Amino acid sequence: MTKRILIVLILFLTFLGNAQTNNEINIDDLVINYIKELQSRKIDTICVYEDYCIGCELTYESSKLYDEETCKDELKQQPAYIFWKEKGKTYLTKINTCFEYPGIIISKDNFWEIYFSKITTIKKEVVKSFSYETFENNKKSISILRATHSSYQVFKMINKGKSTIKVFDHFKLRQTCDIFPDKLLYNISYQHNINLKSKLIIDLLEKITSEAEKNNNFKKVKSRKI
Repeated sequence: MTKRILIVLILFLTFLGNAQTNNEINIDDLVINYIKELQSRKIDTICVYEDYCIGCELTYESSKLYDEETCKDELKQQPAYIFWKEKGKTYLTKINTCFEYPGIIISKDNFWEIYFSKITTIKKEVVKSFSYETFENNKKSISILRATHSSYQVFKMINKGKSTIKVFDHFKLRQTCDIFPDKLLYNISYQHNINLKSKLIIDLLEKITSEAEKNNNFKKVKSRKI
């Protein structure tokens, strides 16, 4: 059995996702500083969740372009979200370069239980590449498909000074790919990837943050701009 690697070039260059557009304020630095502030309060159970794309096109309702309440940087890059446990409750806040938000209490926080009950498994989990089978001269080969531009979901769990990071490339989670006009490729890694315990956590974090955004739960405290 042989293996081949095929690079897929997916170019959506309207916006460069996750690129920092404000030279004075950087999301990564804001996240680091927020975590340090939490740890200074003896909070040792923290989760950072991000959903971003590199070289992807982000689409929004046109009304957002002219809404003064819209963080214009969010039209080019997605915010980060930070969860933490404090006095038996789970809090969530949003991090972007425009505004500061207070922590909100969330009740649907079973992702903690999943993580800590399966922590050994999760640390060992690997997201496999998009792979597909080919046959030439009655010989089966496994080829790997990769995307040079994709979107990603990431979570970082921090507990008592130790951290675990899991990155999910959306392209690797696809069941099929039709880059060839006469051939539909099936990802033989699909079932493995979607059944990972860390994928379950990613899905829960996505659902929580999406619902919070939809319900407008994040209330601005003040602007970061001077």
